Amino acid sequence: MTAAAAAPPVADERAAAGRRPNIRRRVLAWAGFLLLVAAGLFTLYLRQSLLGPFNSDGASAVRQAQAILHGNVLLSGWWTADVSFYTTELPEYVLVTAFRGLRPDVVHICGALTYTLTVLLGALLARGRAAGREGLVRALLAAGVMLAPAILGGTEVFLENPDHAGTAVPILAVFLLLDLAPERWYVPVVVCVLLAWIQVGDGLSLAVATAPIAAVAVVRLAMSAVRRRPLAEFRYDALLFAAAAISNELANLAQRAIRAHGGFDLRSLPHQLIAPASEVRANVHVMLQTISLLFGVSRPDRAHPQLTGIAQLHWAGLAIAAAGLVVAVVTFFLPRADRVSQIVTAATVATLAVGVFGTLVRSLASAHEVAILLPFGAVLAGRMLPPLVARWASARASRASLVAWVAEPLIAVWLAANLAALCYAATWAPIGPPSAGLVNWLVSHHYTAGLAGYWQASSVTVASGGQVSVAPVTPSAGSVRRWEAWDGWYDPARQKASFVIAVNNPDTSSGGELSASVVRRYYGRPAREYAVGQYRIMVYDYNLLTRVAQRAFPGAFPA
Repeated sequence: MTAAAAAPPVADERAAAGRRPNIRRRVLAWAGFLLLVAAGLFTLYLRQSLLGPFNSDGASAVRQAQAILHGNVLLSGWWTADVSFYTTELPEYVLVTAFRGLRPDVVHICGALTYTLTVLLGALLARGRAAGREGLVRALLAAGVMLAPAILGGTEVFLENPDHAGTAVPILAVFLLLDLAPERWYVPVVVCVLLAWIQVGDGLSLAVATAPIAAVAVVRLAMSAVRRRPLAEFRYDALLFAAAAISNELANLAQRAIRAHGGFDLRSLPHQLIAPASEVRANVHVMLQTISLLFGVSRPDRAHPQLTGIAQLHWAGLAIAAAGLVVAVVTFFLPRADRVSQIVTAATVATLAVGVFGTLVRSLASAHEVAILLPFGAVLAGRMLPPLVARWASARASRASLVAWVAEPLIAVWLAANLAALCYAATWAPIGPPSAGLVNWLVSHHYTAGLAGYWQASSVTVASGGQVSVAPVTPSAGSVRRWEAWDGWYDPARQKASFVIAVNNPDTSSGGELSASVVRRYYGRPAREYAVGQYRIMVYDYNLLTRVAQRAFPGAFPA
């Protein structure tokens, strides 16, 4: 009797030991599959990224990454833009620059890697805790919405320079943590640290991640109070609210600590972040255009009529995302609504509000400010629509058959069409750095240091692999352009700047360039002058840095 009683536990242990290798093999198989998919997507996105023009926005990030690799971890002496991306995309640039060096392709590699992670994290978040066939459908639906960014417009926003689109990666990672982790006290602690980390690099995350987490925590606490739930059910949401609130203070503290230790100087945001009521209507129009661009449904220009079919294909993705948002909003206050779906819904609404009621999105050139709408929409489509269709189909067997025989094949065809569109983008001829001719001329004539407008400065430096160092100055030519610049570039004791890059017709350029007349007025008549394409190289016999004003950085050499 005793031996018989002991037998079942031994059998259970043997069965458990047999299951462990199967689970391990399954996990390894899925990991290998995801790596294979990631490698394929990265290759295609890298090819499409090469269609976007390389410019000084991305080049500045490469130069900052190089500074960090050379020991300037806090970017001491750097004036950054109004967003530093110090903790979001810049670590990625540091890693890639460590392997590739000062080269334009760092920008393209980082853009492709960022978007690959965005698609994979968005698909995983859309899948959530669903398993099997339902989980696969959720993930594929979300991936399909994001799979093929528009060649025109989408390439620059999602696959190019560091900007708010890349902030989606850490934000989606935080949401995924909240979705999959157990409701334990340490999860809000980790979320608090991660939110603070993200906010240091991109303050926009306060509106599109931190505030939505806090708002949803308040809503869930209120719903629990109305339903008179036990006090134990209040704890987790209360901790999440505290985590979101504390994260903002931690981020502010971290930024002050960086500055106190001589770190980078972050440019101020516009003083007026809320648009006047008279501008809201125009903002709505711009936001509609922006959403069309982000989801790839903008009408192609006459020079690219072949893209019309792809734009029409993307209408399905926009419709799916819009339907997911509608369902999410309608079910937001239902007791069965899960926390993460509520958070993504609140984050989407908050992002739309930033565009409509704020001053950050005044034209399509600012589409990157709300680029996170694409992955948010994809996630809501995956989390909301398949469960809704499943509940509808479960009412009747005929409906279930309809879903099995019609809906799923349609999704498969749509995914295949999106993949074909992505592959088509990879067949386009890459665009080299627009300043390649200028760089070759400077290198071949042994000019190593000079001044230029913002768009010619860092782009020329990185395109030359560091053989030429060009510092940006204001359009008036006489002052440091305190935007993505380092004070060491302007120190006459470090180097001698002997030339200025001017443009022949600054009125038709993108802004910030120098005109030859302005350069002559400030620096005098050049000793020599050369025409190189659309540029004019003005060479001087003295160190131009001695004439540059406002080059002092707090704690740096005097002006």
